[in-house]
Amino acid sequence: MKIISFFNIERASASVTWLFVSCSALYYAFAKYGASSHRPWLIVAVVVGIAACLSVITRRDMTLPKWRIPLLIAMYLLAVGGLFLLPYSYLAIFLVIWSALLPYYAGWGTCLVVSVFAALPLGVIHTFYWQDPHAWLTAALFWTFNLFAMMMSNVAIKEKSAREKSEALNRQLTSTQQLIHQAGRQDERLRIARNIHDVLGHHLTALTIHLQVASHKANAAGQDEVKAHVDQCHSLAKLLLSDVREAVSDIRENAPLDWQQAVRALFKDLPRPSLQLSIADNVSIEDVSTADILLRCVQESLTNTIKHTQSAHLYVTLEKNQEGYSLTLQDEQVPTAKTIQLGNGLTGMSERIEEAGGSVKFSFNKHGFSTHILLPEPL
Repeated sequence: MKIISFFNIERASASVTWLFVSCSALYYAFAKYGASSHRPWLIVAVVVGIAACLSVITRRDMTLPKWRIPLLIAMYLLAVGGLFLLPYSYLAIFLVIWSALLPYYAGWGTCLVVSVFAALPLGVIHTFYWQDPHAWLTAALFWTFNLFAMMMSNVAIKEKSAREKSEALNRQLTSTQQLIHQAGRQDERLRIARNIHDVLGHHLTALTIHLQVASHKANAAGQDEVKAHVDQCHSLAKLLLSDVREAVSDIRENAPLDWQQAVRALFKDLPRPSLQLSIADNVSIEDVSTADILLRCVQESLTNTIKHTQSAHLYVTLEKNQEGYSLTLQDEQVPTAKTIQLGNGLTGMSERIEEAGGSVKFSFNKHGFSTHILLPEPL
């Protein structure tokens, strides 16, 4: 089932349309039949029922997910029922509103077929119940309205889907660029460290050896003053060599990737969920492939959180233990499902982790959906 996500202006326009149609229907019903008749009160029940269905079906969040399809069917039945209560064809506008909702819950082919059934009751009821000779022409006109409403909703759905995919790809590209940039800087630091160690360290080692030889020769020649200067130079050379080795070690130790920066790039400019990131102090990721695998897992969890929940936060916790890296991803949507169905995204995540020698576990807890990943360090 596709998740409906009306913009506020779209929901407001549907509400205003419902209000005008309902008020006019109630006015004519009470004026024609009076308060003592049951028809006006049945109209009240119909318009209130349609409003209740509309308010749930068009909610942004996924509250009452199991009720949305039944409510959609109930809204159709109420709209059809209203056609029996008053002889005014404009009440079929309720069916036009219903037609605009249908593409969010059914495919385009199904919508085309159902559009006929959305207009058919108007022709049947007004022809045989209200004896309207022009009912079928009116029904045909309303069928075009229904079809147009479905088409516009379908276009809006496609545009929204394309926009979400584009934004997701852009965030993925940005985070990947962060990793590539950091990997380039890491390689450059390691290259410099190796050059310092191999070239400067080699020459300093040779210099200390030569100074040590010179010190022995000066001592054998009885040149104590020269020996003192040579010994001093030898001590300075050894100190310099020690400083070089310390600097090389420091460069190597500070070469890890800034994984946190890449993760934050995934959440940039997102209205929700906000990132709650926790990285243990002992975590240091130097392997680009490992960083990329963990980043892709966060990305997939983020995509699922946006698509399937209304969670305001996504908790990302990265730790390191004897088994390797431990990544926990947790949303805060109270679960309604009892079982976990692995879609393409979660299946791809599992395959990616298993190929790297790790493991992944999906589960529901009291907070929501949780993903726990263990990824060994590369050899």
